[in-house]
Amino acid sequence: MKTIKYLFIGALLLGGSMVAMAQDGTKADVEAVKNLIKNKPADFDKQVKAFSKANKKNVDNLVAIGRVFYEADDTLNARVFAEQAITASKRNSAPAYILMGDICAKSDDGGAAAQNYEQAILTDPKNPDPYRRYASVYRKISPEGAVQKLEELRQARPDYPVDALIGHINYISLRYGKANEAFSRVPLNDLSRMDYIEYAMSNYHGRQYDKALEIVQAGLAKEPLNGTLNRIAMMCANEVKKYPEALKYAEKLFNEVDKDSITLNDIDYQNYGKALDGCEQFEAAIAKYKEALALPEVEATMKPALHKAISDSYKSMKDFPNAIEFYNKYLADNAEADATDHAGLGILYNSYARTLEGEEKVAALMKADQTYADLIQKFADAEEYALWQRGRVNAQIDTDLTGQAKPHFERLIELITAHETLDDADKTRLFDAYSYLMRFNVKQKDSKAAYENALKLQELQPEDAEIQKVVEALAKAAK
Repeated sequence: MKTIKYLFIGALLLGGSMVAMAQDGTKADVEAVKNLIKNKPADFDKQVKAFSKANKKNVDNLVAIGRVFYEADDTLNARVFAEQAITASKRNSAPAYILMGDICAKSDDGGAAAQNYEQAILTDPKNPDPYRRYASVYRKISPEGAVQKLEELRQARPDYPVDALIGHINYISLRYGKANEAFSRVPLNDLSRMDYIEYAMSNYHGRQYDKALEIVQAGLAKEPLNGTLNRIAMMCANEVKKYPEALKYAEKLFNEVDKDSITLNDIDYQNYGKALDGCEQFEAAIAKYKEALALPEVEATMKPALHKAISDSYKSMKDFPNAIEFYNKYLADNAEADATDHAGLGILYNSYARTLEGEEKVAALMKADQTYADLIQKFADAEEYALWQRGRVNAQIDTDLTGQAKPHFERLIELITAHETLDDADKTRLFDAYSYLMRFNVKQKDSKAAYENALKLQELQPEDAEIQKVVEALAKAAK
């Protein structure tokens, strides 16, 4: 889902930060190769061969030069120097095998990459770098196998922070529960910046928002202006309805964090708006939602949620015309809108009608009625709910009890009484239907029908004393 995908990107980039530097080699040679790659002279291949020949026994230089080609995305020449380094070292150079593993990984050959990292481990079992790389590529095949390799690192290097690595591997494998288990074994103050992010997001995905907020706050104690940590804090505070806190983090993210360190996006604006909404700053919230919609990179999948948020803010302000306008945009943009979503429009029209009088009130109720009629056409399984609402809406219009709601309630009774058993919702709907029909019968002076409907009400609520009185009165009238 779109929500938070940018956090995944940051997490995946951690793989790059885990790449240990190879042996430096001779600085002059390394710089010369960098210039060679940058300038790409006509005799490029000839000069590359000259470097290869001049360093054929210098393992450090061969690895360092190969790393330069690797970082320039020239995996062909990087492989040449990696193979030469492996040979020159008599297959005893962990950095050479690590470089070869990186080359294979960049070429999407995870199996070969893992094999080279395994060779590096055999060559230098106390070096954590090949373990980490092995786990990073092998977790695509088996996250459990990747974690097991890191457990081997724990045996070889008890002093190394293996649990944070296990947390990272599980996080990027979307195993959030396992990630939380691993990260929880690391003292909170010992976590790295990315550990805080991944540990917090693992809890966020598990809907443990208070825990995620606690973790992020520990990270912010070290880096108060870290953009990603403030972003997560804002999201988590919103989820637990700590809106003043969420607003504090939102303001810091938007106004204090270095803009070069983070790119604000539609979700950030949405969460800022949500915090403002929660603090009852509805106009400011609407402005933030509209800013999100105006972003050139706003995703189509975000537009329905933003339109719905704007509608809700206008509703909170009792500005029903605007609430209805944006709710219609929400439905138009939301191809997956379900029966409940469409029914929400009818509820808005009904709420609007309560603020009106006369013909304007009737017009709003008729819009609600049409919404529920459309609901039946779109969702057959919502017919009973829609009939119930149509009956109630038309009963509000039909103040003179001419029977405008009658066909809707009669059809509703027909459907519900065909159920094998009745739940509470069924009973509530039947009560409204029989109640309206009873009052209609009384208006029409059909005492017998009114009495029969009163008896139906009594069956639904046998302990209700007022209904008992109505039944007794209608019984006399029916006689």
